[in-house]
Amino acid sequence: MSETQTIDIAEVVGQAKLGRFHVWILVLGFLMIFIDAFDLGSINVAAPAILRAFHVERKAMGVAFGAGYFGILIGCWVFGYVSDRWGRKAGSIGSILLYTIPAFIIPFATSIDQLVYLRFLTGIGLGGVMPTTLAILAETAPKRFRASFAMIALFGFPSGTTCIGLVAAWLIPIYGWSAVFFAAGSAGLALLVLLTAVLPESVQFLALRKPQAPALRRLLKHFAPGIEIGPATRFHTATQEEKTKGVALAQLFSTHHRLATGLLWLAYFVEGLTYITIASWLAVVLETAGLSPTEARLTFSYAAAGGIVVALLLMRPLDRFGPMASVITALIAIVAIITLGTPGIPAWLIVVAAIGVHSFCSATHSSLNGTVGLFYPTSIRSNGVGWASGLGRIASIIGPIFVGYLLTWKLPLQEVLYILALPYFVLILACIGLGRLYQRKFAPGAAAAALALAAAK
Repeated sequence: MSETQTIDIAEVVGQAKLGRFHVWILVLGFLMIFIDAFDLGSINVAAPAILRAFHVERKAMGVAFGAGYFGILIGCWVFGYVSDRWGRKAGSIGSILLYTIPAFIIPFATSIDQLVYLRFLTGIGLGGVMPTTLAILAETAPKRFRASFAMIALFGFPSGTTCIGLVAAWLIPIYGWSAVFFAAGSAGLALLVLLTAVLPESVQFLALRKPQAPALRRLLKHFAPGIEIGPATRFHTATQEEKTKGVALAQLFSTHHRLATGLLWLAYFVEGLTYITIASWLAVVLETAGLSPTEARLTFSYAAAGGIVVALLLMRPLDRFGPMASVITALIAIVAIITLGTPGIPAWLIVVAAIGVHSFCSATHSSLNGTVGLFYPTSIRSNGVGWASGLGRIASIIGPIFVGYLLTWKLPLQEVLYILALPYFVLILACIGLGRLYQRKFAPGAAAAALALAAAK
């Protein structure tokens, strides 16, 4: 190979053979999403016990939920910028550090106000995980293995949510609600140490931002062991679009991305009004519906695990039809929400309906997260994910607070859940639009990869 030859990093990564390096990045990506979901769900499963401990009305708990998601909103944008400016590793480590520290402080909170402030800080860190992890996965996976590669990492989210439900069911009756946050903080600290020691930077980011970095030449050997790299070898990331100059937000609304960005933002917003709100209040809703505290926590765990099964079932239809396939999961979720709110149903049907609600909402949420990866190049990918996720987080601030007031005002549970089902009808329309856009712009096979890149917060 000539020393003056230019190497297309995106092409090298896309055509690489699957090896131990890829498996290691996959494991790290899974862990990042797993611990993110573990910490995110900690307050959800502890909420009923916190309400009893502080003797506050449910609207106060809604403010705590909303504060966390307000932090996530800020974190999506802040760490999306950090990741695109200083690297995927810097974004990952910074976000994990920021959500780990408050987790150790929350158990010492003496009022709901203190809890609100601490969950806000936690949220900023949690908000940075999605854009950085999605970028790492998108820029590492070989093209022909992209769907199966990232799908495994995607399972970290429902797995983490499932795990925190089981941990809560075990720890809270013995040690109280504070034990859940100690467990979440410990998991975050362990992940922080691991990533600091072993997480490599994305080669595509290095090629775009630091093409002369020695690490780029060293890491490239993992993708192409036999490649010859001379002292004057140049690196680039394939498309002219990667070199576009300007403000990242403006680029999201450029001619190439305008329609997709608008539909994604609408979809994320209305989806957040329903799914994130229900996920936040599910344990409280289940106790209100008649389950015991332990039954509610275990059902929360089972419902999260169901999201893995539905995501697997959604993978092939999404591959063929794009986001249009998410219409089915959204419709089933609506039916499950209405069923959960039906007065007088037996305990077993409450459990089944709750599992259906969380499973199908989770799968729909995952398909949206994955769709982001289809529309944005490396130079603005983290910002694209961050802004889209941010719109969902705005809804996630509004929804839990609003429901907290509805429950405080003693509005019947049936009516509350009917209200929460309404935004999913708008989501269905947005998914139809995204599906039509997908059919025009993307080759078959891209959508399964996109689902695999998902993450819901």
